[in-house]
Amino acid sequence: MAWQQALAQWLGWAALVICLAASGGAGAQPKASPAVAQADTSQERQRLLAQQLVPTDPARFAWGRAAEAVGQGADAIYLRLALLDDWLRALEGGPAPAGGNVEAAIAHGRELDPYFLERRARAVWPAILRAQQLRAAWDRDGPEVPRPPELDALGAELVQEGPGLWVRRAQDGRHRGLYLWLGVRNGLAEPLPLPEFALQLGRPGLQPAAPLMQCALPRYSTRQWVPPQSTQHYLCSVVEGGYGLPPAGVSWLAQMGHWFSQGAALQTVIPQHDQALSRTARILVQVDNPAVDNFLRGARESTEKQQQQLQQERAQGAAAAAKKAREATPARRSGDSLPLWLKRLMFLGGVVGALVLYGLLAHHVSVAVASGVLWVGLAIPSAIILRSIWTMGGTDGWGKLGAIIMSGAAIAAPFGGTLAAYTVYKLVVSAQARRKAILFLLCVIVVIVLNALERWLFW
Repeated sequence: MAWQQALAQWLGWAALVICLAASGGAGAQPKASPAVAQADTSQERQRLLAQQLVPTDPARFAWGRAAEAVGQGADAIYLRLALLDDWLRALEGGPAPAGGNVEAAIAHGRELDPYFLERRARAVWPAILRAQQLRAAWDRDGPEVPRPPELDALGAELVQEGPGLWVRRAQDGRHRGLYLWLGVRNGLAEPLPLPEFALQLGRPGLQPAAPLMQCALPRYSTRQWVPPQSTQHYLCSVVEGGYGLPPAGVSWLAQMGHWFSQGAALQTVIPQHDQALSRTARILVQVDNPAVDNFLRGARESTEKQQQQLQQERAQGAAAAAKKAREATPARRSGDSLPLWLKRLMFLGGVVGALVLYGLLAHHVSVAVASGVLWVGLAIPSAIILRSIWTMGGTDGWGKLGAIIMSGAAIAAPFGGTLAAYTVYKLVVSAQARRKAILFLLCVIVVIVLNALERWLFW
C-alpha cells in the first residue's frame, strides 16, 4: 500500500504541473511595443525660412499656408501679419518693400501691431470703392449668358429679360424675384478677398432706386478672391418684398434702363466682416502658388519617408526585443511555438489527469487526502495570480472593480475546483449520488418547461 500511495501522489503532482503549464501557455499574450515620437519638422522649417518672397507677386500670400502645414503656428501668424502689411501698403499706394525671404518677413511680423493693421484694413476698402478700383459692371448689350444651375429649380416662373438678367413672376404677373449675372473688375495689382457682397442701384447720397441685391459666388466656385486685373462673375438676387420693385407688367430691363438714364449706377457694398483682417488673411492664403504646392508636396514626401524609417526601426526593435525574450525564457519560447489546438489539448489533458489523480487518491487513500492535495495544487497558482493582479497597476475606477472581481475568482478557484472534483468522484462511485443528480436535473427541466408553458398560455 505504501508504494501505491507514493505513486498516486507523484502522478497527482505531475498532472497538476502539466495542467498549470498548459493553462499558463494558453493565457500568455505578447505586449505591445511603446509608441514612437513624431517626425521632426526642423528640416522643413529651415527650407521654409529660406524661401524668397517677391513683393510684387500676388501669390506670395500662400506661404502662410505652407507655414501652417509644417506645424509652425506662431511663424504662420507673424508671416501673415507681414504679408498683410505689404498688401495694405500696396493698396494705399505706398512704396513696395525690399524683397527678402520668409525668415525676414516673420521677424518683421513680430514688430507689427495687429490692431493698427485692422484699422488700416477697414479704411482701405472705402477708398478702393470710391476710386472704382473694384467696379461692378453689367453688360446690358452683351452676348447671351447661360442660366446658372442655381436657377433650374424655379422652372417656368423664371423669364429671361436680358443678357444675364432673369425675373421670377407669379401667375398673376407679380414680381417675385430678380437674378443678375454680374461681373466684378479688380483694377489693382493685388488680389481682393470678396466671397460675397451687396449691390445697390442708385446715386451716391440719394435714395436707392432698387432693392438691395445680395451677390455671392456661383455654385461650385471655390476662389473667394478677385484676381488682380481680372473680372470675376457673381450671381446677385433680390426676392419678393423689397422696395423699388416695378409694378406688374413692367419689364425689369426697361425699369433698370430708366434708372441708368437718370444717373443711377451699380454701387458695391462690402460687408463689415470682409473688412476684418482675420477674414482677409484666411482668404488670401488660398491664392494659387505652384512653388508652395511643390514645397508642400516635398514636405509630405519627407514626412512619409521619416514615418517609414521610424516604422522600420520600430519593427527592428520589436524583433530584437522578441529575440532577447526568447533567449531569456527558452521554456516559454518552445511553448509559444505550439499551435493553439495543441495548447487546448494539453490543458484538457491536465484537467483530466488531475481528476484521475483525485479519483485514485480518494479510492486508495481517502477523500480528505485527495481533496487536500488538489486544494494545495490549485492554491499555489491562485496565490501567484492574485499577487500579479494587485501589482500590475491601473487599479483606478473600472480597473479597480475588475481587479476585485478577478481577485475573488482567484481566491474561490481552489475551493470551487476541489468541490467540482469531489462532485465528479461521487457521481462515478456512488449510485445514490447519481440518482440524486438525475433527480435534480429532472426538477430543473420541469421548472423550465413549466415556466415556458406559463408564458405561452398567459402572456
